[in-house]
Amino acid sequence: MKGKGKVISISLAVILVAAVSAYFAWPEKKEGISWPSKQALPSFNTPAETLDMIYTTDSYYYQAENETFGHETGKADGDGWVAAAGTDAANKAMLDVTGRKEIPAGDIKAAFNLQVDNFADEDGVVATLEVRDQTANAVLASQEVKNWDFRLPNASQSFELSFTAPGEGHELEFKVLWTGKSTVKLFDVGVFWPLRKEENLLFTSLKGIVNEKQPRIYSYTDNVRGSTGTSMLDHLGLKYTEVKDNWELVDKYRSEIKGLIIYDDQQPDTINLATTMAGLKHGIVTPPSLADKLAGEPYNLPIIEDLRGKFSSKLDVYQYLYDHYWKQTTHKAIIGLDPGIQSYLRDYAIGMDAAVVWLNPGDDSESKLLDKFFQDMPYGEGLYLGWWPDEGMGVKKTADYGLATVASDFSSNLSVLSGTSREITMPKAPEKPKLENKLYVSFILSDGDNLQYMEHSFWNLWNNPSRGEVPIGWTISPLMVDTMPGMLNYLYSQATPNDAFVSGPSGVGYTYPNFMEKEDGLQKFIERTNSYMEQSGLKVLTVWNYVKGEIKPEVGDKLAKYAPSLLGFTSQFGTGTIGVYNNSMPGQELNVAYGSAESDVTGGIADGLKNWDGKSPGFVSIQANPWQVNYQNFVNAVNMYKDNKDVVFVRPDVYFQLMRESKGLPVDPK
Repeated sequence: MKGKGKVISISLAVILVAAVSAYFAWPEKKEGISWPSKQALPSFNTPAETLDMIYTTDSYYYQAENETFGHETGKADGDGWVAAAGTDAANKAMLDVTGRKEIPAGDIKAAFNLQVDNFADEDGVVATLEVRDQTANAVLASQEVKNWDFRLPNASQSFELSFTAPGEGHELEFKVLWTGKSTVKLFDVGVFWPLRKEENLLFTSLKGIVNEKQPRIYSYTDNVRGSTGTSMLDHLGLKYTEVKDNWELVDKYRSEIKGLIIYDDQQPDTINLATTMAGLKHGIVTPPSLADKLAGEPYNLPIIEDLRGKFSSKLDVYQYLYDHYWKQTTHKAIIGLDPGIQSYLRDYAIGMDAAVVWLNPGDDSESKLLDKFFQDMPYGEGLYLGWWPDEGMGVKKTADYGLATVASDFSSNLSVLSGTSREITMPKAPEKPKLENKLYVSFILSDGDNLQYMEHSFWNLWNNPSRGEVPIGWTISPLMVDTMPGMLNYLYSQATPNDAFVSGPSGVGYTYPNFMEKEDGLQKFIERTNSYMEQSGLKVLTVWNYVKGEIKPEVGDKLAKYAPSLLGFTSQFGTGTIGVYNNSMPGQELNVAYGSAESDVTGGIADGLKNWDGKSPGFVSIQANPWQVNYQNFVNAVNMYKDNKDVVFVRPDVYFQLMRESKGLPVDPK
């Protein structure tokens, strides 16, 4: 009996240990997904040879300056197309978007976003807007825009045309005919079909369930036509078949769907609860308007959970999630997602069994509930994917718990891209020039830590035909090793000798490391950053916001100690101050911390020359944001100083090699 009792005691102990382990850990391997303990984010299976490509967008934007569209008059003007009175040819199309096959059948709204430079003394037509069915040779909608229709000069105004689209087999045309009466700028033409939004949520959750086993569904979510689109699939060698009707996939993958999880449209946050449950129960997130259709013939899907009428507030929803499902989800990562964002990231959240929340640190009650989730996550290693109601407060909140934010709320296809090959080939960096008494200038383009930016807007900059003309540091996330390794490898294969990649803030995620109180947690974060930067071939780190003051004033020394592979790092504040940390690593506060215009770039160089004594090497590091500064702005800045023999433009990695040499440090940290 004693022996038997002893066996029972041991068994109970084993059960308790297993329970605790299940609470704090996520299995390293489950069907379709692997997540080794030292890996920050999971790897999905290799994508299927041919993917089902679906459209999960309820709008498109045709950017007026896109050169692939028709223009008979005017010229590009940064963020739009301008036809100038008295200069450009009148009564011609300033934009003609033809052959559009992607507009679905039904009630559609087109919005033409224009501005006029000033009001004429007499009213008159400045432009005619038109939507045509080219196939049927019929005008679907048109409007004359008069000078006095504008409310303000030099301010964007939307002119809407409603029409009924014929659907498949018909090509549509969107045209702006300019009369020449006033100078007009056209920003874009937006096309919207709001009734499809709820379906997009449904099919994004279906994608999450299907791709967890093996990535087989890819979403086209780019609402800017003529941008990335499906070109990334081509670059990665992934084949796809365009799905004409998304509902076909409910039949195709019916055996993998366990049922329906119906959210409450009166409590939008139940969308996040339903998404969390979808990962754990393999049910599809279902809008109330589509519940009867899915529960009836021909689908006959059972209802797993109906969340309607169960919650009186947002806090009730997330408290329920915490009480009933948090223990079952991974604690390595948590998703922060506005319930209004329905076609993005949710597939990735479902695949990794992550909790999805939307809690504001600026609200006391919501902040306290968020604390409950965060205190269970691994300090120095946990990640918060998505975004925040307020950036500063959110990033500070994660730093308080030793976590890092990974901007990704509009990421479209991480459940596919994370299954691509992790073999990354990095080209050899150019040789460092001889150190001289020159002013060395380095450019950095910010925001590459943002995974959605790397999926979408980044490519508009990267595909600039001038790329390679000037040295530049493109910020990217070291987490691309986990989330989109194939894309990272493709970038390296296309990089010119003037293209360098550096880490976005602040390494393995965006955080304020100087707010991490726990010494061992800060060390873990920096060591993981060092590991991922080595894996991704990055040698320069950008830290937001700084490495001095606050809770941990010695972050610079910690970076030097625990990330010894780095050449150096930048931080914010715009002083240009250079320090050597732990006697081994240089760090510089950027001269221009987040430039928003070409004048910031050229002005930073001018200030650097003004403050340089010319008796020793000088260093000016300029960071600009990609939303207001484009590649041509950097080209223009270099051309402005091309005849100045004292100014030398170099990549950020070469820049820090030169800085290291000037400080008496080994050029190669190894």
